[in-house]
Amino acid sequence: MQLPVLHRMLQQAIELAASKNSSFDSVCRREEDVERMLAEVRAEKSVRGGSAQSANELVSALQEQIRRHTADTGPKAGTGIAEEPDSGDPPCARAAVSQAIREFLLEQGEATTKEITQHVQKVLPSVNVKNTSPELTNLVKQGLLVRPRIGVYRLGGEWVRTEHR
Repeated sequence: MQLPVLHRMLQQAIELAASKNSSFDSVCRREEDVERMLAEVRAEKSVRGGSAQSANELVSALQEQIRRHTADTGPKAGTGIAEEPDSGDPPCARAAVSQAIREFLLEQGEATTKEITQHVQKVLPSVNVKNTSPELTNLVKQGLLVRPRIGVYRLGGEWVRTEHR
């Protein structure tokens, strides 16, 4: 074979190799993106699984509380309300408020006190939303929420680490 022909073939082979390498690199980047998304989905699945378990535990606790209340005092109107008079929200209701706040901030990223309170009122209509603001303060003190600006909250501490697993 003549040298010019070999040079032409070499140039074509270089172009083909560049095209194939580019295609391979593209597939590798897509694979990394899919693996990253899969990790995010698995983390979200874990968080939501925990949320579902917490919600189920809340339902069971409330059912048990209603059963005990009904057994002690007999059936009364208003059974099923998650508040106890003059004692604030019971621990299971506070846990539900915390979980509702966490799930909302997982979806929103950041939210104001008003937005969070409206969300809690929407998803937990039987819970006294007046206690949402003190619960936010409590979660900040625990390090589970951070306050980037006055009246604005986002996940912090263990809740952030759990989200990214």
